[in-house]
Amino acid sequence: MVKVGIVGVGFMGKMHFNVYKNYPKARVVALADVDPVKRAGDWSRIGGNVEDKRAANVDLSGIRVYSKAEELFKDESVDVVDITLPTFLHAKYAVAALKAGKHVICEKPMALTLSDCDKMMAAADAAKRTLVIAHCIRFWPEWTVLKQIIESGKYGRVKAARFYRMSLTPTWSWTNWLLDGKRSGGALVDLHVHDIDYVNYAFGVPKAVQSSGVVGGVSKTGIDSISTQYLYTGGPQVVAEAHWMAAPGFGFTHGFHAVLEGATIEFDSKTNTPLTIHESTGKSIQPKKPENDGYVTELRYFVDCIAAGKKPTTVTAQDGRNALKVALAEDRSVRTRKPVVVG
Repeated sequence: MVKVGIVGVGFMGKMHFNVYKNYPKARVVALADVDPVKRAGDWSRIGGNVEDKRAANVDLSGIRVYSKAEELFKDESVDVVDITLPTFLHAKYAVAALKAGKHVICEKPMALTLSDCDKMMAAADAAKRTLVIAHCIRFWPEWTVLKQIIESGKYGRVKAARFYRMSLTPTWSWTNWLLDGKRSGGALVDLHVHDIDYVNYAFGVPKAVQSSGVVGGVSKTGIDSISTQYLYTGGPQVVAEAHWMAAPGFGFTHGFHAVLEGATIEFDSKTNTPLTIHESTGKSIQPKKPENDGYVTELRYFVDCIAAGKKPTTVTAQDGRNALKVALAEDRSVRTRKPVVVG
């Protein structure tokens, strides 16, 4: 049994809590949050861009509840600390948890600077503990199948691919941190980083990026709308775009189109277009995909690795750093209006 302590009970904290609650190999034994209302189990005010109708009033009996994360880190019963805090707090609390001897899974994006990523990774190495960044799209059913198809070579090489992620403006965050570009990085770092990480996963870290975007659309200084072409030597044409400037009624959507030599593959969540493979023969099929969503598969994978004493390989701390490295290159490209080499 892997015993988990969650730090930060917002949208993702609630999601993670519900996943652990329904997995026999894990148990949440501790929570930490600065909000006394949340510590009392009233999670009714937690918002997000994906609907979650599970209980607003949560039974926290049997769970130790702390007002300070530092108190949770001292809890000897905790094996793993799950950090679902705002991005600008990730490095500080991940390093502290690792120094306390805990394994850590930290929400994406890993941090706001590469130096903070390096501090987190160094702390994990020094403590001989596992640090993983929760890039859940690697585990999302449709994206998982696409990666399998690409790797199998069944339909040949990828010639072109487009990934997209669009959301209503996120007005629900604690102290409105998401709409403060200095604390969130804007849609580029908080939202678009999902697709950056998947592009890295499927095609490798690009040589360079060419981006255009809207600076300070809703988050003052952050980049809130972006379109990027990822440049590979002799590789496919790959584009990803994202924004969080939509009106409330728009909601959220994500999806992709991938053109391979022998098929075109598509998925779109908003139009309910299922994962579909359009073969060059004219036949269209809907392949079997994993039943669980990415949150479930991701966290169960992490728990299983910790329980078995194995290092996770599907996603690592280095992958989290690589995603931020590309994001920062895209930021420079937007602001300079020039292609930027990914250093």
